[in-house]
Amino acid sequence: MSIRSVFGIDPFELIVHTLVTGILIAWVNATNGGQDAAVFSSIVGIGSLVVLSIRRRLALRRGQPAGLTTGEMAAERLAELEQRMAELEAAQAQVAELAERLDFAERLLAQAPAEPRVLARGEPQ
Repeated sequence: MSIRSVFGIDPFELIVHTLVTGILIAWVNATNGGQDAAVFSSIVGIGSLVVLSIRRRLALRRGQPAGLTTGEMAAERLAELEQRMAELEAAQAQVAELAERLDFAERLLAQAPAEPRVLARGEPQ
């Protein structure tokens, strides 16, 4: 299992993110003393985790699922295209059936009645 498949970002990006977080925590500890430093350091740590999770989500949304090889991605894409083709073929069959029904209805409407039937009084309709 690679770092990219777990975190969704390259190892270099993860190292940079960790270093920036460490520098921020060191700066907070240096500028604030006592209990305030611990509170602010934990806020920086939580914020860093939130930013990392957002970056991971965005990286995974870019279209390339983490951890898939080129062959696996090609197979996944081929399966998706086959599914789309099946849906398209089903839609085309439905359109063809509707066209046949429309032709039939047009033929029925185009036929003139052979003899108009006149109903006599009292004759049921």
